[in-house]
Amino acid sequence: MQCPLSGCFVFSPKVIFLMIALIGFVLGAVSAFRPERSIAFYQRIMKYFNWKAEPIDAAKELRNTRILGLWLAGLNLALAVFAGMKF
Repeated sequence: MQCPLSGCFVFSPKVIFLMIALIGFVLGAVSAFRPERSIAFYQRIMKYFNWKAEPIDAAKELRNTRILGLWLAGLNLALAVFAGMKF
């Protein structure tokens, strides 16, 4: 079956999905292995919009960021495998 997105982009859908998966995997890996850096990045973004974001429980925030980073990396790895097999 032909992908309906094939005619819409210069690149093939496989390349697009693999790039999305790579970016998501890198963000997940950074969040999993350097959660304080990920939290600081979020705080800088919120400061740009004149919001102050600080965790109530720093240890819990680091743990949750690490867990969600692992999930994000795993899901994007699955996306890369699926895109590699499907397209």
